[in-house]
Amino acid sequence: MTMMKSMSGKVLTARGPVEPSSLGRVLMHEHLHCDMYNWAMQTFIEKEAPASPERRAYLLKEAVPHLKACHAHDCHAYCDVTMPPWRCWPDLYREVAEAADFHIIVATGFYREVEVGTYWVKKPEHRMWPTAISAPLEALVEFCSKEILEGIRGSPLRAGVIKLGTSASEMTELEKKTFRIGARAQKATGVHITTHCTRLGAETSQLKILDQEGVDLRRVVIGHTAWHLSDPACRKVCLDWMKRGANFLPTNLGIPTKDPDGKQWEGLIAGIHRVFDAGHGDKLVFGLDSG
Repeated sequence: MTMMKSMSGKVLTARGPVEPSSLGRVLMHEHLHCDMYNWAMQTFIEKEAPASPERRAYLLKEAVPHLKACHAHDCHAYCDVTMPPWRCWPDLYREVAEAADFHIIVATGFYREVEVGTYWVKKPEHRMWPTAISAPLEALVEFCSKEILEGIRGSPLRAGVIKLGTSASEMTELEKKTFRIGARAQKATGVHITTHCTRLGAETSQLKILDQEGVDLRRVVIGHTAWHLSDPACRKVCLDWMKRGANFLPTNLGIPTKDPDGKQWEGLIAGIHRVFDAGHGDKLVFGLDSG
């Protein structure tokens, strides 16, 4: 904890600790690289590995120009919320960040429990990272904490955010385990928690368990909450949590993009106005969930 105390007030990025003032506007929920399934080999990816030369060249060619373009909008940083084992290898995050003169805040943590037969999940043991399923809770708290305090995969690059997720309004037992892990790692390190929360009601199940674990809710961002803020009843619940310090992150997830009238955004825009009218606009953060 001595090291974290010395870093108090700094942001842990792929280029090292920086002052918050150097970040400008921050995109709070994006992905540089996210590989969960090897479609060519028809295999689930269980272990992190360095990027292939082809993937490295692709990301440097495609991602760097987009990140550079953000500077014109006073945006110099983003939270990369891909968790192990599907994120980039540490050196690639740093290489992209240096090439774009950008700050990337890398995540540790766990994704939600995905239903068998959906997306890439063909077997029950692949519904979540197998390590998260099998390893003891305290060992995983130590894993996440070490990625923040010491570095990822033996590198000096330290995670600066904890990512957690749930699938439905009520958590599965496995998701409760990962939220307890994330909460305890957060308390040990002080970094913030950001979540995958796509179902109405999930905001409450997530925040309840984090609150029970003693997490400062001001250090929590509940993600993918466009639906939550658009729905009047759920928005009232969100406002109650905002009063207790929690932050909410609407993204474009689930909002259709091909609507020339832009009507798909009306509910969210109205919801955002209601949040500001209630005096809690400072509890909103934004991201595109882009990759």
